[in-house]
Amino acid sequence: MLADVVQRYALRCHAYCQMTNHYHLAVTTTDANVSRAVQQLNGDYAQWWNWRHKRNGHLFQARFHGQIVQGEAYLLNVCRYIVLNPVRAHMVDSPEQWRWSSYRATVGLTRLPSFLDCDRLLDSISPNDPENATNEFRRSVLMGDASSLRLPRTAIIGDDAFIARILASRAHVSTEVPRREGRRTLSTIFDGAVTRGRRNAAIVTAFRERYSLAEIARFLDVHRTTVSRIVANRCQTVQNV
Repeated sequence: MLADVVQRYALRCHAYCQMTNHYHLAVTTTDANVSRAVQQLNGDYAQWWNWRHKRNGHLFQARFHGQIVQGEAYLLNVCRYIVLNPVRAHMVDSPEQWRWSSYRATVGLTRLPSFLDCDRLLDSISPNDPENATNEFRRSVLMGDASSLRLPRTAIIGDDAFIARILASRAHVSTEVPRREGRRTLSTIFDGAVTRGRRNAAIVTAFRERYSLAEIARFLDVHRTTVSRIVANRCQTVQNV
């Protein structure tokens, strides 16, 4: 589900860790869409969980907690914090023993999943030398006491100049910048889609241009499940071909 959301919303996922009752992500956005992406991920997972355990209602307790993170050393600290979660919780002795995080893939102990993008993290450690960067990341995670590693609870993590710049811009633009420019309107995408086949193809096109299922459904005045079924069928057909 995370891989699907990363692709659908054009995110760059630098680190992740799934715990028993919550998860952590470090992502870079290419559009102002973090809230929509997390809503999609939580919603899809909640639907599966309720189906699997024959439950109803909400699964997650509250809205996610998000922080804006400056790159370079701050990104490194955030990624270290994320993969050390199970160690701090005394669930394992070493992060490599926890299969449900990005640590093992980042340091080369297992295959890199398609949705995990380690380039920015490793470049921040040792530019143009991924092998040395990997070793440095491993050392930075394993050295010291995991229980002493904490992140500030502030909305922005970075130096004073970075925090001031973000605060100054908040009154004018979304904090989930940058917003992707040049995305075609739904009217343009559906122009000429007068047959069912063309309409269905346009639905998939709109979905791939990162319009949500709900947005497409509202534009066409159809139910969201109708749009979801068309997208799923079309994508499955492409994969089978």
